Amino acid sequence: MKTLIFLLVALPVIAFSRTTVFQVIPCLRITNNAGVLYPAAQEDSVKMYLDSANSMRQQGRFEDALHLYQKVIEIQPNNDQAYIGCMGMNFELGRVEEGLKVLDQWTEQYPDNPQAWLYKAFAAAETGHSETSLIAFDNLIRLKPEDAGYQIGRGQILYELKRFDEALEAFDKALDMDPSRADVWGMKASTLAKLGRFDEAFVSIGKAIEISPDDPSNIYNRACIYSLKGEKANAIADLKRAIEMQSSFREYAQTDEDFKSLYDDDDFKNLTK
Repeated sequence: MKTLIFLLVALPVIAFSRTTVFQVIPCLRITNNAGVLYPAAQEDSVKMYLDSANSMRQQGRFEDALHLYQKVIEIQPNNDQAYIGCMGMNFELGRVEEGLKVLDQWTEQYPDNPQAWLYKAFAAAETGHSETSLIAFDNLIRLKPEDAGYQIGRGQILYELKRFDEALEAFDKALDMDPSRADVWGMKASTLAKLGRFDEAFVSIGKAIEISPDDPSNIYNRACIYSLKGEKANAIADLKRAIEMQSSFREYAQTDEDFKSLYDDDDFKNLTK
């Protein structure tokens, strides 16, 4: 099958300053007698640090930017942009585990913040921490049970974990909320095929093609289903059509285990070489 790709939502990104990069200098801090910043001064400090950090990030000064994002969290512990910045800088510096720890801190302190869980879900998935991603999607569903996208994400993770029965349940829930999603009908078809429920898989992929007839991934996935079922002629015909629509499927099919039974087949080799 075509690898499931996380394209559920566009994650918000840090807005980089387009101004000239400037040297960070301590701002004038107006405090009360206890040494705590007054709200206005606090906001000024946070803005200065974020502007500076974003500028440094643009220049590739990741360590300096990380230090400033951390400073913002000290001043304003609920600042989403600072957590996102800390995570991103750790990732840029190759410190994946440290970046994930930032997300752990964010979700532990603010367990009802959907954005924190969303970043954790995607970052964990992208770094191979599927179980952590699954927990994050569960929390997103807890916070926003009406959002089909989070059921889709949960289903994708469960699919990657080969927990196909649970993945199917998640995709069904998503389709109950939004039956117009051709991509989810395709995901459901792929999952049904993994469970050996081929007749149902063909119905689902047919629905995907009906909704989105020009999407080559649906044709490719139908070829996979035919291959898994042992229908070589139909598998080759659909694969040929998918490649004609999108040439990248030629190389992709070479290592797709759904075509494993055809690896030594001359027609398959000629089509994918």
